[in-house]
Amino acid sequence: MEPAIDDLLVKIKTIAQGPNAELLRKLVDVLYEQAERKEEFDEEPFSAEDLTAIKEGEEAFKRGEFISLEEYEKERGL
Repeated sequence: MEPAIDDLLVKIKTIAQGPNAELLRKLVDVLYEQAERKEEFDEEPFSAEDLTAIKEGEEAFKRGEFISLEEYEKERGL
């Protein structure tokens, strides 16, 4: 296997065994479904606004501004 793939698999296995396993599964499901719909897939799967929102979310996460998936679902009655 390629080193980049090996590195990715190690990271995925680590996350999958931690508290963010469910979030990882949901994100992978979304990305996998996108990949399966190749006829709908374009060169830029995320818009500029999407990428900005992702970056803002990453920065908020680094500052500790987040809640767990369980807390979010409880607040939303899911």
